[in-house]
Amino acid sequence: MITGHLATWDDPGVAALRTAQQAELRALYGDDDIGHEMTGDGIVAMVVLRDGDVAVACGALRAAPELGAGTGELKRMYVVPSYRGQGLARRVLDELEAAAPAHGLRRLVLETGALQAAAIGLYLAAGYVPIDRFPPYEDETTSRCLAKDLPEHGGTARARQAVAPGSARTDAVDEARADGVAGLVVDRLAWMDDEAVELRRLMAETLRGFYGPVGYFANDETLAAADRAEAGRSLVVLVVRDGEQTLGTLSLSAAPEGRPADWGELERLLVLPAARGRGVARLLLQEAEAEARARGLSTLTLSTGYRQLPAMQLYLSSGYRIVAPTGDAWPRQGRLYWFAKPL
Repeated sequence: MITGHLATWDDPGVAALRTAQQAELRALYGDDDIGHEMTGDGIVAMVVLRDGDVAVACGALRAAPELGAGTGELKRMYVVPSYRGQGLARRVLDELEAAAPAHGLRRLVLETGALQAAAIGLYLAAGYVPIDRFPPYEDETTSRCLAKDLPEHGGTARARQAVAPGSARTDAVDEARADGVAGLVVDRLAWMDDEAVELRRLMAETLRGFYGPVGYFANDETLAAADRAEAGRSLVVLVVRDGEQTLGTLSLSAAPEGRPADWGELERLLVLPAARGRGVARLLLQEAEAEARARGLSTLTLSTGYRQLPAMQLYLSSGYRIVAPTGDAWPRQGRLYWFAKPL
């Protein structure tokens, strides 16, 4: 039987798990974790799960007043590989959250890496949301930071899950809005069609509002260059209309670098402001998935930025799950999360 215990930072079983975690991160990213030399200073709770006498999972909670009053940071979350897939990380996380209020902590933050898809998926499912990278990770583009405000008077796991991205509550809201798609028409355009180009320009303006003038959407010239570079992969551009009014767009492209040849990629999802809340984005997803199946694709992948939480909620509630990035560009794409869905 696997049992949970409070332990000290220097407990021998915990120390072995911490060493194993740092070795795994070093192998994954090719370098030491920024905080690999951290000590037990500031640790207010250390949870360890044991199978008999053997430590198999752990996690720590550090008081982090430098990140804001009442803030704690989750550290050294780790499960022995042979014990993964049994919900042990969630057990550790729940225990640390339960311990936080006793130490005056109302908000928890954490850092993990873009390649650690299972960890990111765990935190999103538990109600954590992406935030700006906090010190000392501000310039570490392979890092992803998340946060969660804890309920003032505690709360059950069921209550926490009800407000998590992709939860049943999110589904219910989207279903309630689905009536807005009645009578809408989905057209198919070529990538370089004038209307498709203009819709991507509008999306670039939206992204600049989130992140500033960076990347492919920095300005009209960088956007035009990206359009030309992507044209060869494009399969179809979907556009939703209500009569003569264009409401939104989504593009389906061939597999990106590093993905299997029978995968496709969804790109440039945009719902115009006046059409939001009508279920247009979900309609576009459904149409794109049907198009992908018709073309013999097995899986769809996509990426979105960390400040676009409604988009992330949409994807999670539609069956998309966090995956690790591939290719050579991802270490420079510090704002992105990657998703995939088998068809």
